[in-house]
Amino acid sequence: METEYLPRLNGPPLLYRRWRTDPATRAARQRKAVFLGHSQPTHSGMLEDLAVSFRAAGWETYSGDVRGHGLSTDAATPLGHLAVEDGWAHAVDDMRHFYERSFEGVAWENRLAVVPNITALMTLDLLKTWPDLAKNIVLISPPPNQAALALFGKAFAQVRIRLGHADRPDEQALHHLYAFLGAHLKDRRHPADVMSADRELIQKVVTDPLGWPVPTSAYWYNIFSGMSSSWKWPKGLQVKPGTRCLVLFGGEDAMMRDGGFLPPIERFLARIGVSDVASARVPGGRSALFLEERKLGISARVLAWAGETWQPEGTYDEIDVAELASDLIAGIAGARGDGRLKPEELVELCYNAVDDESRWTEIIYRMIYEAERSGADNEEALQSRIAELMPHWERAFNLNQQVMMSATLGVILQTVVDRLQIGVAILDKDQRLLHRNPTFDAAVRKIFHESETPADEDTFVDWSTQRLMSNRIPQRDRSARAHGEAIVVYEGAPVGYHFHPDVLKQTSVQREGPASILVLRAEDDRTGKEDSRRLLIELAYGLTGKEAEIALLVAAGKSLDAIADELDILVSTVRGHLKKSFQKMGVHSQSELASRIMSGPVGWLK
Repeated sequence: METEYLPRLNGPPLLYRRWRTDPATRAARQRKAVFLGHSQPTHSGMLEDLAVSFRAAGWETYSGDVRGHGLSTDAATPLGHLAVEDGWAHAVDDMRHFYERSFEGVAWENRLAVVPNITALMTLDLLKTWPDLAKNIVLISPPPNQAALALFGKAFAQVRIRLGHADRPDEQALHHLYAFLGAHLKDRRHPADVMSADRELIQKVVTDPLGWPVPTSAYWYNIFSGMSSSWKWPKGLQVKPGTRCLVLFGGEDAMMRDGGFLPPIERFLARIGVSDVASARVPGGRSALFLEERKLGISARVLAWAGETWQPEGTYDEIDVAELASDLIAGIAGARGDGRLKPEELVELCYNAVDDESRWTEIIYRMIYEAERSGADNEEALQSRIAELMPHWERAFNLNQQVMMSATLGVILQTVVDRLQIGVAILDKDQRLLHRNPTFDAAVRKIFHESETPADEDTFVDWSTQRLMSNRIPQRDRSARAHGEAIVVYEGAPVGYHFHPDVLKQTSVQREGPASILVLRAEDDRTGKEDSRRLLIELAYGLTGKEAEIALLVAAGKSLDAIADELDILVSTVRGHLKKSFQKMGVHSQSELASRIMSGPVGWLK
């Protein structure tokens, strides 16, 4: 594979790839060339398997990254962006540039275009001015010629642009688009699952630094504008006679809806003069089936069709957007049916989506349903309705993201706490146990003898928690008293810490709401007094082992130089640990640190 950059006056240089056939083979017969396009979340670098298969069959193979994709970017056109005003026109011109280079000197009958998703739309738009582009054109999962879908997408993007998302990544738009596309999938775990059922492939795409970008609202505006313009041809305009077209789609393809959107596409292609229109469903595929060459054999299907040794046959039951939307709304909404909702009901759906994301998908389908029924002349009304709803929509989306982030952080923190073997329990204002981690159970088993404890596990944990809470010694430090901090002891040894974090002040007033934290870290090798002091410092102030060790030496009156010598580390390292201890303990000097330590748990031990 060879690469080069094609300079452009109106945008970034375009990355161009070629997979050449053997020179002797090229000289022996007439050249045949195929150009491979990419989709919105992919780039030409992902097409290696497909390209190699075409080359092995004797076809010179070419591909490239349209601006805003892969490596065709610059400061003005970063990954996932197209200029608001003329981004689509320039992207279509990029495709022209690729085709000109790829098909130069190649006879029309030996040209093959294999274009999925957005490059399929760009190719359709380009055919208006280049009707003899190629004899054989394969459209893979093209966004369908359903005006209501393009109308909603364009209106949604325009509202997002007005909110300031024109040239910066818009996570909300990406999230909703792929949730909308994947609404029919039963096993959807990630938005990218609309591309493939292969989890390994999905992971490869989303972790590719050049793939799965978060596009800007300007990008989506251009894509949906292009979706609208690509399927609108002036009356009488046609492609070169003899042009053939194959539409490939997956068995679970979000774009084709199980073939329901194919009939109007086939009628359109026949109307613009395509003499041979064929369609084929690829079992096991979804919208990115072109990435699964090894599994699905896409090149073999295409070449058999191009060589006229395979003519796929099949009929598909047509479904219009209103019917599709109505069915999906009924499935999501249940008793609410498919009728028009009042504005306040749509707002309620927005906030319901904080806990149930399907409500956003329901809103989208309801608006598309209305757009389909009212016709394309209703673009201004649709945009106005989206604009009225968007502040609530955006707020609900942000809340949802915060909830998900908090849940994720909770899982991570629990993993970290368990790894550090720290037992954590959450108590209500009456000191009843609300939640604890497994390490808490293990810690109390170490503290109490088996013969003393109830046999039932939950009863045992409740019993042990109450006994520990009755063995608290409040701290004398004013700051510690303000947070209800107390040492927890058992049989004369410190085993934990109890405190009331500020973050729980609001929930502590609620009935059975979290009010305080009980932390335990009983270890089998916790023997000496020094070990006990360091353990208490770690528990009380969240210090690391080294920070606690240095803090204790400071509290004992040792200088930083002496501490460095004793621990065999640099003085600068001592200062670094001490600075972090200051921040965690809320003090500003060594004397304050010593005072807080000696009025706290270590002072009690001493």
